[in-house]
Amino acid sequence: MARLHLSGYLFFAPTSAEAARTALASAEERGVPVSVDPASAGFLARLGRDRFLDAVDGVELLLPNAHEAALLTGLPAPEAAAAALSRRFPLVAVTLGGGGALVAEGGRVVAKAASPPVRVVDTTGAGDAFTGAFLAARLAGVDPVAAARAGCRAGAEAVTRTGGRPPPGEDGSPRDGHPRDGSS
Repeated sequence: MARLHLSGYLFFAPTSAEAARTALASAEERGVPVSVDPASAGFLARLGRDRFLDAVDGVELLLPNAHEAALLTGLPAPEAAAAALSRRFPLVAVTLGGGGALVAEGGRVVAKAASPPVRVVDTTGAGDAFTGAFLAARLAGVDPVAAARAGCRAGAEAVTRTGGRPPPGEDGSPRDGHPRDGSS
């Protein structure tokens, strides 16, 4: 099974937006499902709701956080925003930080996945961890609710460490934490 995942950051600059639209069109032609994480409420607000929604038309899965979902719908309640977005996108997973995630399909919230309780050190990378685990689970054939649970576990794990990287050694870097190529 194949999937194309695009970061919303791609849609905020003309050159990368064109590349993202080309990739999206190519995936659609080939029947490859596409997911998008809006990535930034600030950039999203500057670009504009309608421009962003038009740019990602045809996407199978949208992965906004609660703030992004509210910006995209004008609805402050995450449940209402998730339901509204799932009328436009077949599957929506709205992250709620420590509150877990909502899964919406067909105009309604179908589940809320809980996030395990953890001691939060740094929220950097939590959304990316959620998205990565969610997509990996979906590619493995897991249903959307179980994928959201996997995403919540990964996001919770990510916030227990400083920075958006695994501890030294888990990412292939030396145990001293310094990159092998000498860069920092």
